Amino acid sequence: GMWIAIRDCNIFLENVSDLSKVPDLSSNDRSRWLGEVMFLKAYYHYLLMRQYGPIPLMRDNISLDATQNEVRVVQRPVDEVVDYIVSLLDSAANTSVPLIIPDQASELGRITKPIIHAVKAEVLLTAASPLFNGNPDYQQVRNSQGESLFSPTYDEQKWGRAAAAA
Repeated sequence: GMWIAIRDCNIFLENVSDLSKVPDLSSNDRSRWLGEVMFLKAYYHYLLMRQYGPIPLMRDNISLDATQNEVRVVQRPVDEVVDYIVSLLDSAANTSVPLIIPDQASELGRITKPIIHAVKAEVLLTAASPLFNGNPDYQQVRNSQGESLFSPTYDEQKWGRAAAAA
């Protein structure tokens, strides 16, 4: 279900970003909706990363008429996955997503800037944890192209990055 949700996010981002496809949306609503969907796309990637570790990044949708080779996506290193998720969250925070929900009667449960920043802190904390930060058990894990998927060396700066986000 997560991959379907990510595909739905990509379709939404592609279409709502194009002013000619959705012309009757106010710029504030467009910005907010795009921010909310960027957050969801990042969150779905994070849930997959937390469950599986290195995952393929679905920056854009694969075309329905793609060749067999184009459909074969490869796992990316955990550090690259984390950086991608954080970049999506940073982009979402720079939209008109509100600081608080203005109309709680009809909008409670929608994404706010504090939620975006909290998830960013959690993603960076997970990346800094001993599971993904220099874990010797995963030294030999490689993708189909031979790239190492886990950083073999401990990096203290990951903790600093997580603390700054928190």
